[in-house]
Amino acid sequence: MKIYVRYVLFGVIKIFLSALFILTIGLMFFLIVQTSIKSGVPFSLAFKLAPYLIPEIFSMALPAAALLATTVFFARMGGNNEIIALKSLGVPPWRVLAPVWIFMAIVSVFGIWFNDLSTSWTRMQIKHVLLEGFEKTLLNQLQTEKRFVTPTGQYEIKVSDVAEDGVLINPEFSGKIGGINGVAESAKIEVEFNVENPIVHIRLNNAEVETNQAKGFIPVSYDFSIPLNEVFRTKTRVDPPAKEIKKALNNLEIEHKAFHRSLVSKAMFSFLSGNLDGTANDEWKNRTIVEKGYERQQNRYKLTIPRICAAGFSCFFFVWVGAPYAILIKKADFTFAFFTSFLPITAIYYALFTFGLQSVKSGALPPIATWLGNVALGVIGILLLKKIH
Repeated sequence: MKIYVRYVLFGVIKIFLSALFILTIGLMFFLIVQTSIKSGVPFSLAFKLAPYLIPEIFSMALPAAALLATTVFFARMGGNNEIIALKSLGVPPWRVLAPVWIFMAIVSVFGIWFNDLSTSWTRMQIKHVLLEGFEKTLLNQLQTEKRFVTPTGQYEIKVSDVAEDGVLINPEFSGKIGGINGVAESAKIEVEFNVENPIVHIRLNNAEVETNQAKGFIPVSYDFSIPLNEVFRTKTRVDPPAKEIKKALNNLEIEHKAFHRSLVSKAMFSFLSGNLDGTANDEWKNRTIVEKGYERQQNRYKLTIPRICAAGFSCFFFVWVGAPYAILIKKADFTFAFFTSFLPITAIYYALFTFGLQSVKSGALPPIATWLGNVALGVIGILLLKKIH
């Protein structure tokens, strides 16, 4: 029996690693092209993202490779009547499947890790690369064309020249947001990276600035800022890693309470001073919107750990259903076994996973609802196991 266990395990692992390699290459090319199109960045810049896309690629490739490996191997076993032969020797199918389940449970742990990295570290690095790429693109364009306009048309910069050290000479700047217009003696580009809103700052010296609110000469440095999402069409959110979720939740609750206290104090001051219009301004009208924003963010943080665990363990549950199904159809044609299992399994899993995810974000269901897809596959797998036994 030990020999047969090794035969099954090594056979599945061999196909799994081959499938993982092929899927990784294919998904790498797909994500690079998708990032280039979606974010509106040059392909050469998107190609630099390749090393940082590996966690996201593995989080997608592991479940597909696991399902492919098990359906291919066990379809061949079923088609060759090996399972029937083992049952005639008194060996139940679950004993053949058990080593594969254990292996896929270990793979699922790595799946959790990769899912965590893909929504935190990977997305953060992507924004880093895009921001650095924009800084170089901006300088090169100003050196050659003496003018830069963001793709959204919201910001424009003109210069008479660019020095070797990157200093902008006699820059003219305008921004439709805030109605900013002006000129300066010189300027320097500075990159500020933060998770939520990366920004390129144009530090202007001796600037004449005109805005919707004021106009005047500023002898010290004036900050003309361009958010990254005005340059590249990227609105991907960066979540904190799982180990920092508790801290992020605590900080958010403190911020939420401070917002409440501020509103209460302003409302009380308005009533006591007889200024009833104080609770009818834009800030008070937007109270509901801000409250819902805090709620959504809290729900998002609360579902992070259940979500990455559910997504990681999809490897195990794909195999839980795929292996007995491949044995049950008794066909050695692995393409038939894979595609007839892959489409319904992924449709059921991702439909329920997405439903659970959206329900948790809206607050309609608790975070455990992200496991709906896994539970459904678990039940289906139990029914299939009963049939092959």
